[in-house]
Amino acid sequence: MSMPPLSQTIYRLGIQYSVYRLIIALSLTFIFLLTLGQLEQAYQQPALYFYTLILYTLISFLQLISLKVLPFSVAHQLIFILLIDVLIFSLLTFAVGSPNLHLSLLFVITIFSANILLDHRKALIITLIAVISVVYQHFVASLLAYSTLNNISHNALLAFLFFVVYGLSQLAMQRFQLLQNLHMLQSLELNQLQNINRYILEQIEVGYLVLDPQYNIVLINPAAGQLLGITSPWSHQRQPLATLQPDLFELLKLDHFRDGEKFQFESQLCNYTVQIQLQKLITPYQTLSLLVLEDAQKLNQHVQQLKLAALGQLTASIAHEIRNPLAAILQANSLLQDSDPEQQHMLSQMIGKQANRINVIVKDTLNLVRNKGTYPEVLSLKPFLIECLQEDLADVQHAIQLQIQESPCIIFDASQLRQVLVNLIRNALRHNAAEQPFIELKVTTHERQVWIEVIDFGQGVNKQDISRLFQPFFSTEINGTGLGLYLSHSLCEANQARLSYVEQASGACFRIECPTHHSN
Repeated sequence: MSMPPLSQTIYRLGIQYSVYRLIIALSLTFIFLLTLGQLEQAYQQPALYFYTLILYTLISFLQLISLKVLPFSVAHQLIFILLIDVLIFSLLTFAVGSPNLHLSLLFVITIFSANILLDHRKALIITLIAVISVVYQHFVASLLAYSTLNNISHNALLAFLFFVVYGLSQLAMQRFQLLQNLHMLQSLELNQLQNINRYILEQIEVGYLVLDPQYNIVLINPAAGQLLGITSPWSHQRQPLATLQPDLFELLKLDHFRDGEKFQFESQLCNYTVQIQLQKLITPYQTLSLLVLEDAQKLNQHVQQLKLAALGQLTASIAHEIRNPLAAILQANSLLQDSDPEQQHMLSQMIGKQANRINVIVKDTLNLVRNKGTYPEVLSLKPFLIECLQEDLADVQHAIQLQIQESPCIIFDASQLRQVLVNLIRNALRHNAAEQPFIELKVTTHERQVWIEVIDFGQGVNKQDISRLFQPFFSTEINGTGLGLYLSHSLCEANQARLSYVEQASGACFRIECPTHHSN
């Protein structure tokens, strides 16, 4: 039988109330039988009290069966149930001779239940019937010589209490109804937000996987399932990661990754090289782990696409940069034939110098746009830097002071990191102060990151130029092309690292920030 949510709630409350009244009837009967010998004088009519309890027990049992087995006309059955309670308690009060505490409480509970289970008009009728039954009991009792002035005052006080309970119950029900409506509205909004979030998670290409502290899957979107080779359908029940993706489970269990750390993952269950970033989600009751998953190959392709998109912006700048030396070459060439030998030598040098400038511009541009893939690998920095200084910077190695205490590991394309470091170090040497014999190459670890800093002691970068440092063709040198820092910045981004300029009191500091890699 299908019922509206509110009717289902009333029905469940009605069942619970019916069970309660059956327990009350049985309890009162047992108490009466156990205490009859000691408290027989407490009852004006013990026989009426006993048979009323027997009747109440039988009726309560039958009404519970009727409400449970035949859940039709619930409102009418509840009215009849509450009327029976009022009449039974009135008979029990009459049999006792005057209202006592436990019967008064049962009356109050009945009136309060009527306000919960019935609408306010029907609840008022139940309350009025209860008032009439207790107020006018003394008239019946006076005919049988049971009534006293004390009993009348007790009945009047009990009737007043019924009205108070009715009023308070109505206020409570109004507040309950308001809270219920608010709860339903919030439930609808929450359900709508959950559906929207689920739709968004299903559409985006980035994979999201949320794990609880026991490595059970709290949430996984289709993109994450595809990247990890998990074919299990969407489920609201938490499933163990160890069952669905044992390789990732073992990696997470053995390696204690820090918040924000990135690492790459490969598994026999999937055909992707997955880049994963781990983030901690602090909730009121537990800490969850959010894994953001992306296809490493697509990331590399995206970087190449960004570089190709930047090529369009570079084209105009390249034409402008080449135009000036080309104009100088043309002008020198036109003057070359009519010049004396000394002028010809000077013009030839000018032509060679400007041609070399064009060659440098073309070479740097080709390095920038060459479609070369990024192949990150685990690098132990100390031996890598020593080798880099000996092989790629042997001519200036004496002017470089390497400061590294430990040998942290990072994930970076070795050839691209060499290219970035050579560019930064030679750039620092050109700008270093004349009285300073060396520049610094410093490696430090900061929580979950490794900082590689190249520091010189020159004049530094003017504040107005800092925002343009990594733009193509911006250079503070007369003979510079302005592509070196731009290329280094792009290579760092391709390796999920960050190249930035750090202001300091004197000199310049370029910092490469890489996530720390923890080996097993």
